[in-house]
Order: sequence, then C-alpha cells, then structure tokens
Amino acid sequence: MQYAYALAHWFRVIIINTGRWLFENKPAMAILTLIFLYKFGDTLLPFLWHILHLAIEVVEMLFEHFLEHVFGVTPRQAEFIVFWTGLTLLGTVVWRLSYKAYLVIVRACEAAWQNWCEKAGPAKLLATLKVTLLLGILGKTMLLFV
Repeated sequence: MQYAYALAHWFRVIIINTGRWLFENKPAMAILTLIFLYKFGDTLLPFLWHILHLAIEVVEMLFEHFLEHVFGVTPRQAEFIVFWTGLTLLGTVVWRLSYKAYLVIVRACEAAWQNWCEKAGPAKLLATLKVTLLLGILGKTMLLFV
C-alpha cells in the first residue's frame, strides 16, 4: 500500500515539475505546442473553435436575459442590442489589430529602406525585392484604412 502512495506522489511531483519547467521555458512550450498542433491540429482546432463559439453563445444569452429583465426589452430587441454591440466590439478589435500590423509593416519598410541604402552591388537587388514585397503587403493593408 505504501508503494502505491509513493508511486502516486512521484507521478504528481514529475507532472508538477514538468509543467513548471514548460511554463518557465517558453521555447520548449512553443515547440511542444507546434508538435501538438501538427499531430492533432485537424481535430483539435475545429473543437477549440466550437468551444469558443459555445462560450460566445452563452455570454450572448446571459446578456440578452440581463437586458430583458433589467431594462424590460423584448427578446427581439435584446437580440438586436447584443448583435450590434458585439459587431461594434469586433470591428474595434479588428481595426486596432490591423492598425498595429500596419505600423509594424511601416517600420519594417523603413528598416529595409535603410538597409538598402547601406548596401551596394548584388545585395542591393535582394534588398530591393524585400522592399517590393513589403510595400506590396503595405498596399494590401492600406486598403483597410481607405
């Protein structure tokens, strides 16, 4: 009986220490996550999206019931309020993230331009191609802000 308790204790110690090491060691966690996604991504990602969708639906339902009981709106009005509020929040988040991506691309273009100005000869051709690619991405991103 003591052997079973000792074995359970050692399993717990190993799991806790391994988990602590993974959370402290970011590259190892990233590699383990990539391996896990590679092996199980075809079933795991749709499952995670489904769980996320269910969580959003539960939050929407709670917010609708809150609006119905506190403010006395009809269920249809509550659905409209929740939909437009969610759409506004989603639009705000997408706008901010795309703007940050735009700023990152602008900084990368400036760095590539500085790098291109410092180079000479065949290296300048490769740098020119990189700047062209970045400007093409920048042009696609700018369509979001028109």
